[in-house]
Amino acid sequence: MSKWSQRWPSLRRSRPDVTAGWGGSPAVARPFPPVSGASAPWPGSCSAALTLRPYLTDSAPGDPGADLPYDGAMGDTAHHCSDMAATGVEADDVDRVLADKALLGRSGFASGSELYERARPGYPDDAVAHLLTSLALAPSSRVLDMAAGTGKLTRALVATGASVVASEPSASMRAVFASVLPGTPQVGATAELLPFADSTFDAVTVAQAFHWFDAPVALAECARVLRAGGGLAMVWNERDEEDPVVAELTRVSKWDVHQPYPVGMDFAAVIEASGYFGPVTRTKFRFTQELDRDAFVEQVASRSYIAILPEDRRQAILADVAALAARLDEPIPLPYLVDTFCARVG
Repeated sequence: MSKWSQRWPSLRRSRPDVTAGWGGSPAVARPFPPVSGASAPWPGSCSAALTLRPYLTDSAPGDPGADLPYDGAMGDTAHHCSDMAATGVEADDVDRVLADKALLGRSGFASGSELYERARPGYPDDAVAHLLTSLALAPSSRVLDMAAGTGKLTRALVATGASVVASEPSASMRAVFASVLPGTPQVGATAELLPFADSTFDAVTVAQAFHWFDAPVALAECARVLRAGGGLAMVWNERDEEDPVVAELTRVSKWDVHQPYPVGMDFAAVIEASGYFGPVTRTKFRFTQELDRDAFVEQVASRSYIAILPEDRRQAILADVAALAARLDEPIPLPYLVDTFCARVG
């Protein structure tokens, strides 16, 4: 087994327990008390009520990720097979998954969420402050962090004292989220089918995820669950491609071949084209993540297109990234452009 196989063993997933209630059977990462009727108190709030629409459980056909393989307990390790990715994608299917954004987003984050949490950066204070100000969050606010992943942005939202709930389709991501933010409720849901009643939230946030969505459908869902005048905020950490180290990293990691959206894409036009949101304000920030050589390789290993590759192809790319890291002094600065988009529902 190679050095890189030992460092990033295959992560298997198990389905979490599912608690029914609130007018349906949403997949939840921690138990909520069963209730009768369509409403239940919002966890963590004495006054706000959270009403959920009927939704599929983790064990029901059509659940986000239900057609992905589950073959053991989360965190178990297994020997990689050269013809299968850690996510369970067969070698013959890799090119098809890489070419299909929906499949890539769904398969690429099926496992390895501990690595994602460890390697990916959070968001700089000035960018977070801008988002919070744009959304006018207060302790009385209800916030949905959509496609929350391991909670990189959620933790900043929770810190405001607002009532926050997260949605995330990946059971692997939800498991890590629950360990990082054990007091924050979350549901297993896709952006295109949110299990919440109309006008439930004052704000919806999306961090590092909107490019995976079916944009028109997801934006309609955002508008539906927001109250009149509610805010939508999106944010991306994008590596600064003008930096020579980033440019070389892009080349050796094949990011320029497999990136799921054009770097620097103006999502304002997509948001406004939905017809649900008013003028979009786009604001950019800068920050630098400092990494040791191992972390430099790990942040590449955490990418969706790397995760779905067969072991031999994955290790070849990671070896090239490690060779680049070996030529750089520690800590290795990795500069980012933080792209934010804020708007109000009409």
